[in-house]
Amino acid sequence: MKFSIRIKIFIVLVAFSMGPLLLSRTLMSRQAGKMVDQVSGETRGEMLNIIRAELEHNADSLLRYFEARGQAISLSARMLARQAEHYLVWQLPEKSSPVYYASNFHPGNAAPPDLAPSDLYLRRGRTSKASPLYISLEQPAFLLSKMGMMDMMEEPTDAGKTEEDIQRLNELTPVFKALFNEQRKDSQWFNVGLESGVFLTYPGHGHFPPHFDHRSQKWYLNARHATDEVVWTAPGIDPATRLSVSTASYPIRDKEGRFLGAASVDVPIFRIIEEAQLRSRWSGDIEAYMVYRKPGDEDRLLILAQQAYDDGQRRHWMVGIEPDWMKTDDPRGIEPLLEAMKQNKGGVVNLRHKGQNAFWAYASNDEISFILIAPDSVITRLPDQVGGTLGTLFSRIRSISSIVSGIMIVIIGLIAWFGSRAVTNPLLHMADAAKRLAKGDFSVHMDLHTGDERDELIHAFNDMGPKLQERLLLRRDLKLAQEVQNLLLPRKEPELCGFDIAGGISFCDQTGGDYYDFIEMDDQGTRSLGVVLGDVSGHGVQSALVMATTRGLLRSLSSAAISPRERIQTVNTVLSRDMDGTGRFLTLFYLRLKANSPEIQWVRAGHEPAIRYNPETGVFSELSGEGLALGVLEEFEYEDYTAFLEPGEVLVMATDGIWEARNEEGEMFGKKRMLAIVKENAHNNAETIRAALMDAAGAFRPAGQEDDIAVVVIKRDKEVNVDATTFRMTNKENCFKCFQPRVESFGRCHGLPPKAVFHLTLVLDELISNIITYGYADLDEHPIEVTIAKQDDMLTIRIEDDAEPFNILEAPEPELDTPLEERQRQIGGMGVHLVKNMVSHIKYQRSNGKNILTMTKDLKTCAHQG
Repeated sequence: MKFSIRIKIFIVLVAFSMGPLLLSRTLMSRQAGKMVDQVSGETRGEMLNIIRAELEHNADSLLRYFEARGQAISLSARMLARQAEHYLVWQLPEKSSPVYYASNFHPGNAAPPDLAPSDLYLRRGRTSKASPLYISLEQPAFLLSKMGMMDMMEEPTDAGKTEEDIQRLNELTPVFKALFNEQRKDSQWFNVGLESGVFLTYPGHGHFPPHFDHRSQKWYLNARHATDEVVWTAPGIDPATRLSVSTASYPIRDKEGRFLGAASVDVPIFRIIEEAQLRSRWSGDIEAYMVYRKPGDEDRLLILAQQAYDDGQRRHWMVGIEPDWMKTDDPRGIEPLLEAMKQNKGGVVNLRHKGQNAFWAYASNDEISFILIAPDSVITRLPDQVGGTLGTLFSRIRSISSIVSGIMIVIIGLIAWFGSRAVTNPLLHMADAAKRLAKGDFSVHMDLHTGDERDELIHAFNDMGPKLQERLLLRRDLKLAQEVQNLLLPRKEPELCGFDIAGGISFCDQTGGDYYDFIEMDDQGTRSLGVVLGDVSGHGVQSALVMATTRGLLRSLSSAAISPRERIQTVNTVLSRDMDGTGRFLTLFYLRLKANSPEIQWVRAGHEPAIRYNPETGVFSELSGEGLALGVLEEFEYEDYTAFLEPGEVLVMATDGIWEARNEEGEMFGKKRMLAIVKENAHNNAETIRAALMDAAGAFRPAGQEDDIAVVVIKRDKEVNVDATTFRMTNKENCFKCFQPRVESFGRCHGLPPKAVFHLTLVLDELISNIITYGYADLDEHPIEVTIAKQDDMLTIRIEDDAEPFNILEAPEPELDTPLEERQRQIGGMGVHLVKNMVSHIKYQRSNGKNILTMTKDLKTCAHQG
């Protein structure tokens, strides 16, 4: 007799009602416990991610908000300066208006009618208690510095000019009012100050210290040296309110562009920070900072704004605010935050702050960063509450399940038939859902709950669809990663005078670890090109990420005036720290070319040497050298190597994917085949040589590519014409090491006699040494520019510096024929004497604050003497 599954289940339920029910109860309780832990953990993690994202979004929103405010304030400063220029230079006032000086802004001193205390302007006293200032919103206040008043007393004509300027500037009152109405919440004072000592501020007030002179204020000095841009001055102390302010200033100029004065807008720091806290949903616990990463301070962040600047401490307006740097009590220091800022404009890092773990959310632009710090206890409070609530909920569910189980034992016989139906219906739903999933409907979901082991099957089935969809999305993401990696490669071949350059790459996977790049550089006035070829161990996504990191590091150093060795040293330091313990490394060959120069410099970091071929001699050679792969040993010291390319000479840089390519018999392509192809195509251009190498390797392995391949070909033009070279150095450098290789390279390019090269080196060494030794009284860094040119048989040397004035032609001749004990002058002058005798003609001039020394040397005379 054949029974349906429903009948069988009914018989089993009736016969074994007690045992199976208890077993089911036990299993349900166990699964419920697992579900509590899983759901609670997943919910907590998701909520933490949401809160971290919200915190980061808050920081970014605040940054954008303050950028907009900063632009509005900068525009106000610019507009105020332009209006001041208009009244001072162009438009005469139609009639004189009442003028109020700072001394009038006290009750009873002929004060403006609307003078009254304002809650918007509070002055901090000696006890740090704030009291309202008396201000006028109808009239600005004029102030004459003591030096300006003395000039008026000594020169009546200056007094007349000052009075005229005051009447002209008084016309700015409507402009002040309009700007104040627009910037009421952001700005504190609108100011205009002139070189004559006239100072105008709005809203009008009389709270100026006795020694106040706007011309000595940092914002005014910054504006004096500005060109056509708004200058922001770091936080200082406002003399009137004794609160910290940042100031935007803009220069005022006359028709000829001469500096007349400056306009400024003061912004209170406490308003910036209060606004930050009001915009945060955790306003009671969050700390907000505005920071700036100063050039040269790669491991520090300068705080531009924080609540501590107005924390009740009384600071003197003449002393200002000492620079404050972002700190953390995390053992790792601030480095994780700095490293994250290098990688992304915004994000969240975990660091300790004030004795506890905290979330540091940041958002950055090219100049400043906004940082929000929230303790873990604040961020995790809500997720922990949710987890606890879920645990309580599932405990209640288990209790209810126990009650239901007791009732079920009593009435199991009555509901057995209906229970059998409940068992079979989910199976039918599963069969239907499986059919929909097979047709590609990944959104299929079974909203069923059976209370037994079938729940696991339902959960597994519900997880199957998203995971299958995730696999498809992963494949799409890999394709996107391939597109992104291709975008990181050079889009076109570089153009460098004197060279023909081509490069190409082929990946064996969707993404790879081979890498080549052309990096434009300005090598002290000479256009240079960094040619890079690298190979990351392995291939795939991980190798592609290492490649992208290396590319970013090298390109970030493109503007740094450092040698190839120092560039590779810096990259190795970063990669060694990042890849420590991963087992990955990167071999790299770095080559630097200079426009119209046969000189090449390279650094070899574990990569195969570049192949060098001279078609004229038919000789192959290599650009070899010592060097360890990047990411292996942080302390390894790399070396620079130098050579000179002959016209028509070919350089080939390649990864091992070419010569290690194998055919179906397992035979390697090998370097002999590679060299033969280079020799056969040496008469062609660089792109033809590159294509021939990669096509030959591809044809050799018909079964498919097993490794990434990258090839760069460089061919020096046969005709190279260099007439002049210019290079710069500073008094802080080893100048001899800077100019000596360039002088020798120039001599080789132009076939100068060895004696002429020696004389040229000696002249530069003597003159530059004198400039550095005697020309600079300060400790600052100063540029020195040298130009060497050749026309026919005449060599011209030009040296330009901003040192103290010194005319070499006026230097006294040394007393060569007088015994030492009989000489009247101090011993010296031999170096200048030698310079005069080694050149044919010397010309000196002082122009724009610079010494310009021009010397010529007749090469025919030098050759004759040699």
